[in-house]
Amino acid sequence: MASLLRVSRPATSLFARTAGAQRVSCFSSFTTARAEAIDTTPSSPAPASDNTASPIQQQQQQQQPLSVFHTPLQAWVRDFRSNEPKDLIELQRKVFGAPLRKDILHRVVVWQRDAERQGTQSTKGRSDVSGTTRKAAPQKGRGAARVGSLRAPQRRGGGIAFGPKPRDHSSDLPRKVQDMGLRIALSTKFSQDELIIVDDLTLDSHKTRDFEKLKDRHGWDSVLVVASKENEQLWRATRNLQTVDVSVMQEADVLRLLKRQIVVMDKQSVRYLEKKLKV
Repeated sequence: MASLLRVSRPATSLFARTAGAQRVSCFSSFTTARAEAIDTTPSSPAPASDNTASPIQQQQQQQQPLSVFHTPLQAWVRDFRSNEPKDLIELQRKVFGAPLRKDILHRVVVWQRDAERQGTQSTKGRSDVSGTTRKAAPQKGRGAARVGSLRAPQRRGGGIAFGPKPRDHSSDLPRKVQDMGLRIALSTKFSQDELIIVDDLTLDSHKTRDFEKLKDRHGWDSVLVVASKENEQLWRATRNLQTVDVSVMQEADVLRLLKRQIVVMDKQSVRYLEKKLKV
């Protein structure tokens, strides 16, 4: 074993010296090549630029063009009675061009329907059921199981165990998610050509049959009319129609927009929603 150790030591030191020599030679060749690559001759001065623009102008020239998300959309403004296009209107893409998010729509609809629940359901427990309080059978002597109250949940006619009681079903949802859902609903209607913008919502009469003829003439199966202000004539003309809803612009929500196929709103309502939902 000692002879083996004596033989192996010189070999190890020789190998270390050889590797060290190779590393030094490689480093020296690298420094030599790098020194040769460095040009020590003075460089000629760069020609003067003819651009005399100010720093602000240069910054404006280097600005990137606006993204598609910031460019406005265009839509027709139609006549409410004839449905003929009259003018073009520009819409904010952030409000009427948002991408579809079904998960956001689902969250907003669930939140709205939770708030609409009355929560008045109530069942009677064993303390609420009317009846005697006497013991149903003697404790001993019958050879049968013990029987206590006749109003216990396991007895016929007894109370309900853990039944529903009046409570508040409403849930919480951030305001940003609510606004996002409304933007997505408006954008979905606009992308599917189911959003009709009109100049005004005046009618020739308040008769229901006249509005029903107008709806059939335009091909509207179910419609939501969003008005900028209270319209008594429009409300009287549509209150007996099961497929027509009328809402003011302050009460427009996701559930109402998705419930009807066609959404009709005037220009004032469009501007109000753009101001309310701007990002």
